Amino acid sequence: MPEGWEIGALQDLLVLQRGFDLPASDRTEGLYPIIAASGPSGSHEKAMVKGPGVITGRSGVLGKVFFTLEDYWPLNTTLWIKEFKRATPCYALEVLNRLDMLSFNAGSAVPSLNRNHIHGLPYLLPPIELVNHFELIAMPIQQRMHANNQQAQTLATLRDTLLPRLISGQLRRLPEAALAEVV
Repeated sequence: MPEGWEIGALQDLLVLQRGFDLPASDRTEGLYPIIAASGPSGSHEKAMVKGPGVITGRSGVLGKVFFTLEDYWPLNTTLWIKEFKRATPCYALEVLNRLDMLSFNAGSAVPSLNRNHIHGLPYLLPPIELVNHFELIAMPIQQRMHANNQQAQTLATLRDTLLPRLISGQLRRLPEAALAEVV
């Protein structure tokens, strides 16, 4: 074992918590992403958790892990990291991505993950200085990926809006204002 590392449990790194109920009838589209076990599932006017956050499926879909920089609403079908103890958000993302969540399936008809079954898993605990150094490298990468995804979404919306008008002849050339927004 490397010097300065310790043997502990997953719960020494992070604490998982069940997500929050939000029936479809109570959802109001807003600025905050709703995260379900299968991933982003719309938005809501209110966030329950401050970002950045790491979320994984608890019921229905197991094994997928999601990262968000934004404040968010984790649905009751998820487990979200309530406390980053000796893990930072980016390190926690890597830790959960490496766990075989499917092997802890406690459901019969619907896949289910009980957080108590994984909290006690033995885990090597790196020195906090090393975890913090990892975060200094990994977080700017996550931020750049987030910015790239937002730009791709903007470009797709622009394409979907302008292409039909260009093809129909309704629009002969791209307006400069639209091009300026892209750049």
